[in-house]
Amino acid sequence: MNRAPSSARWWFLAHSWLALPVWAFLFFVCLTGSIATVSQEIVWLADPAVRANPPAADAEMLGYDAILAVIAREHPEAVVRRISRPVKSMFAWTVQAEYPDTSLVNHYVNPYTGHIQGSEPEGFSFRQFIRALHGWLLVPFKEGVSPGWYAVSLLSLPLLGSLVTGLVVYKRFWRGFFRPRLRIDRGSRVFWGDLHRLAGIWSIPFILIMAVTGLWFLIQGVLRHADIELPSTSPALPLILSRDDVPQAQPGGQVARIGLDRAAQIMRDTFPDVDASFFSLGESAFSPIRVVGQAASWPLLTESVWINPYSGRVEFARSIANRSGLEIFTQSMRPLHAGDFVGLGLKLVYFVCGVLLTAMVGSGLLIWTKRTAKATAAALKGRQREGDESIDAPLPASLAPPEGNAPARWWKRWRFHLSALLLILPVAWLPHYLAQEKPAAKTGLGQRVAAEFEVGPWSVTLGEWRVEPPKHHDDEYDKVFTLAVCQACIPQVKAAYLRVGRPRGDVRTSGELFSGSPYRRFANVQIPADVRPDADLWLTLEGWDGTRHRAAIPLVLASPATAQWADERSR
Repeated sequence: MNRAPSSARWWFLAHSWLALPVWAFLFFVCLTGSIATVSQEIVWLADPAVRANPPAADAEMLGYDAILAVIAREHPEAVVRRISRPVKSMFAWTVQAEYPDTSLVNHYVNPYTGHIQGSEPEGFSFRQFIRALHGWLLVPFKEGVSPGWYAVSLLSLPLLGSLVTGLVVYKRFWRGFFRPRLRIDRGSRVFWGDLHRLAGIWSIPFILIMAVTGLWFLIQGVLRHADIELPSTSPALPLILSRDDVPQAQPGGQVARIGLDRAAQIMRDTFPDVDASFFSLGESAFSPIRVVGQAASWPLLTESVWINPYSGRVEFARSIANRSGLEIFTQSMRPLHAGDFVGLGLKLVYFVCGVLLTAMVGSGLLIWTKRTAKATAAALKGRQREGDESIDAPLPASLAPPEGNAPARWWKRWRFHLSALLLILPVAWLPHYLAQEKPAAKTGLGQRVAAEFEVGPWSVTLGEWRVEPPKHHDDEYDKVFTLAVCQACIPQVKAAYLRVGRPRGDVRTSGELFSGSPYRRFANVQIPADVRPDADLWLTLEGWDGTRHRAAIPLVLASPATAQWADERSR
């Protein structure tokens, strides 16, 4: 009489089957994730322009104002948008600037000498490509959701299951930390089995981190898809200064702004243990300067201050202390998953663990091909396992395919390798990704330039970012328009607003504020559901001296797609 298989054996079979249906896909994600972990360091090795080599051992870094002065001297037409100072001091600072042709360029500046070592247009980069390949298989996001994101994050479930069942199956696994065993002279089966166990044991903490953070990314995608927002203590962004806090200028004059060195000092005064590492110089005249630095008490997160660029007053300070426990947990997931919150040492640890995890997945596949099918057949027949006899025994005739049935033989051999078909996704979407990320796709006023208009003494050009009907969000319809003011008008125009229908009162009713750079501004304009196709858009320009000028633009001229949408809805 056959005895039922023990529970330990069923745990073994569960462990064996968990990852097999997705083995090729899991192997790909682990491999690309390992490369993504050190993608910035790979660029550092390949491109001397991104290195920050001090001219002497005692050289000190320049101030932020000095870096801005270098850009202003060598590129006087550039408008600096942001400055990024990497956590690791071996990297050059990145200064992102926009130019009159609306191109965005990243300048790599040596912080010790101020020399611009290299420049590249914003767009395709190896670092962003490998992260997109790993994170969402290059499948584009639509309404904030990407099928590739779901496919990758779903792997957290078999990964977590494999970890739990593996710890149950391999008794006293901790011995592998003290007496590691990798036998290379006992045949391929023994070698791959030892490698699988050894890689798994040494990767236990890393596997747990990847599984938990990946599971959170899955939950995050579901919440985003369902339009569910978690409670947050962060300010409503973008943070806008009140009109009373933005000074006016005399005709022909300019408004004074604080320097970035002072902004960095304000950051240190607010958070004494935090060094500024990122500056965003604002998107409009009503935008504060945002300064970000790594939190000393919890390096997984950052602390930020929003500073009035005219008075130096702190408008808002975002610290670890004013975050909820839920926010600390959820916002820690991404840096914990990527390992980019301390320095090079941790990056290398993550890389080695990623390679071990990749090796474990690959070796697990090879082990399965020799063991799992036979062990499953034995369990179903109720055989008692003695050593590896049942594992090495041939499949019962009832489970073996007919010898002369070629399709059945093919199906038996390849059915668990079909997850490799998921790898068609990045191949299929690669041309779209490259077209979307090329620098030319990121310049201009969008897919359609409406026309050039005169608004008082100023000349402007209105554009349609996407030639499509308004999008539905939160029970409202909205549409993105772009705007460029003439080169001579830039020092004079303080702000621009756009709305459907004539403004009813002062400038506060003028509609959505355009934000961006002086060369290209964006406004997400609310479109009423009952808008008529013959309606007008009203554009309001406000000067630094307080003057205001308005112009009406027919909707059919500004956006024929929106006018057609309105006509169809009115029928």
